[in-house]
Amino acid sequence: MMLTRPIRFTRFGTFYVLFALGVGAAAINTGNNLLYLILGILLGLIVLSGFLSDSGLWGIATAWAPVGSLYAGEKGLMESRLRKGWFPGVAVIIESQWKGLPAFTSFAPWIPAHGSVLLRTEITPSRRGYLTLDNCRYSTRFPFGFFQKSHTEMMSDRWVVYPRIRRLPAAFWDRQGKDFARDSSNRKGLGSVPFILRDYRAGDPLRQVDWKTSAKRAHLMVKEMEEEADEGDLFYLEAWPGSLTSAQMEDFISFVVSLIFSVYERGRPVGLIAPGRLFQPETSRPHLRRILEFLALVDPSADQGLPLPPFPVARNPQTHDILSLWRSYGR
Repeated sequence: MMLTRPIRFTRFGTFYVLFALGVGAAAINTGNNLLYLILGILLGLIVLSGFLSDSGLWGIATAWAPVGSLYAGEKGLMESRLRKGWFPGVAVIIESQWKGLPAFTSFAPWIPAHGSVLLRTEITPSRRGYLTLDNCRYSTRFPFGFFQKSHTEMMSDRWVVYPRIRRLPAAFWDRQGKDFARDSSNRKGLGSVPFILRDYRAGDPLRQVDWKTSAKRAHLMVKEMEEEADEGDLFYLEAWPGSLTSAQMEDFISFVVSLIFSVYERGRPVGLIAPGRLFQPETSRPHLRRILEFLALVDPSADQGLPLPPFPVARNPQTHDILSLWRSYGR
């Protein structure tokens, strides 16, 4: 479908059109055939310029995706895959409009026909929640720079921006003492971490056989697991603090995320209980993303009054009151 594309005269284009009008007036007044020929060439270049620049915008589209995770207040990268239809794109300017952020401009010197190019844009989300791309505006002055034609593509893409993660100081962890220091029991048990290797004995389950080591030693070897002293750390929040300002609440949520991430980096199972939500302690990356996404999109004012889910009884995690830790952090 042929779309109407806004057109804007450049400074050179304005001069060119005025010059063509002057040549046309001189041709009419003098009847000089050479001037008519020059006028025809000038008008032909205008038509050719309009066709080529319009063709460079036909069938153009972008697909956006973040490179890694996005965090509030931190620089991140967005990749845009710029695709073109039957006619190549030359010297295309891409201006992306983001909700709550200034526009970002990229430049693609060449987009092959029926092909694509990959562009990267550095972006800094201002706050947690959704990062929304409103539209992309494509423009070009190809081929002669007489006019600038543009086309706007409406977008509806959005991505989750996690709360800002801060490195908590060592003095804060020192004040917590042994509660965050218990990792393993240093004895055999039913944990998930390998403890020792031994020869296979009749009756040992095959799932404990270390096949790689067995192949090297030419006989079956079995992994004994280490017993865990506890089931990780479970942070709980009985109610969202209602006395905080909007900025203080964002700082508090950033503190909660920093706690979760710090324990995860230590390789310990980490969980969270908040009004209306329960995340059992785990060590997996998808589990961490679920907690971060919950804290990125949570609305503390809407969750006021929600009951606290019951603590897990099948496990024995170390429990930590987030508000107490918050007050300790502020000292």
